Amino acid sequence: MEVYLDHYKKNNIIPVSQDISNINNHFQRRTALYMQCGIPPNFIENKKVLEIGPGTGDNSVFTYSLKPSKYDFVDGNPASIQSTRKKLLTYYKDLSICQFNECDFFEYQQKGTYDLVLCEGVIPHQKQPKRFLNNIIKFVKSGGILLITCVDHVSFLSELLRHLAGIMLIKNHNLPINQKIDIVRDFFTPHLHSLTGMSRLIDDWIYDTILLPFSKTPLLSIEEAIRLLASEFEVYGLSPNFIVDWRWYKKIPVDNMFNKIVIDSYQKNLHNLLDYRYVFDPVEKEINHNILKISRIIFNIGISLNVPNNKKLSLVLELLVELNKTVKDISIQTFYSIQDFIEALQTFLSTNYFPQKLNAFPSWFGRGQQYISFIKK
Repeated sequence: MEVYLDHYKKNNIIPVSQDISNINNHFQRRTALYMQCGIPPNFIENKKVLEIGPGTGDNSVFTYSLKPSKYDFVDGNPASIQSTRKKLLTYYKDLSICQFNECDFFEYQQKGTYDLVLCEGVIPHQKQPKRFLNNIIKFVKSGGILLITCVDHVSFLSELLRHLAGIMLIKNHNLPINQKIDIVRDFFTPHLHSLTGMSRLIDDWIYDTILLPFSKTPLLSIEEAIRLLASEFEVYGLSPNFIVDWRWYKKIPVDNMFNKIVIDSYQKNLHNLLDYRYVFDPVEKEINHNILKISRIIFNIGISLNVPNNKKLSLVLELLVELNKTVKDISIQTFYSIQDFIEALQTFLSTNYFPQKLNAFPSWFGRGQQYISFIKK
């Protein structure tokens, strides 16, 4: 079983709830996302939709409002299926177009294909994300759209460091989960309040990002997803969208190179996933390759820790100092944020105390997960 699903089922939770009390704001956010990914709202009307891993069903409320002709759900967590059904019934009386499937996705059997397949926040951290993605594509009809989320080591770095901060803040790691959340809530609340448009519940975020025991599970980057699907799919849209395509439209059918254009742009803009607060000009690929390499090593160390280990934390410290040499030439603000964490980590390594209040670090977040849509050829 997968690390997230294991803990969700064991604790009968779905720590991905959003505040959708202002339903109009929620719908506006989802409309903006779909539009960035090339999916106008009226595309879904009378279409067949499959959603894999609907979580609490908050996003499903919006998709249902777009009037698909068929809307199927698959989730291995029974609490998720129950919550999604309950959430939809809060807003809609008739769920006759819906089918709720509580099962491991690899066991899901369905004849036929779908116009739109949604899989948000699911594939990264699977034990075999590429195998999982390969299993999804068979459900997309020819000319249909696949919408997934990707995470890479650069975009996830700030969260990984917060995970390490949580480990250092909690002295007794045998405490019940609720007590651990109480210990770190005051530390992380200002971090999340700095995020404009943040809709996720704070305790859910703490459980999912800070306290969930990580295992050695790989991420899935935009580049990896494109290369895996290139023979059958072409990139359609992105959020955030960093693609500029200057090709003459009459030449597009001849060169058929959009996937390569997206990968090239990704490699030159990877540094822009490090800090969501700023946008910078593209840089040489070698610079981003170095940022990615260091971020990946830090990630691999970080996911091996669920209690403090000074030897490994010292290695993280060395890597962050090395990373900041490159970051300083790109973004001085990001440099200060990382430096703030470096100094806090130095304090912990010398005193066994992690400072309860940081200055520049709390407002630094990467562009966490990115959305990418594909059209099946």
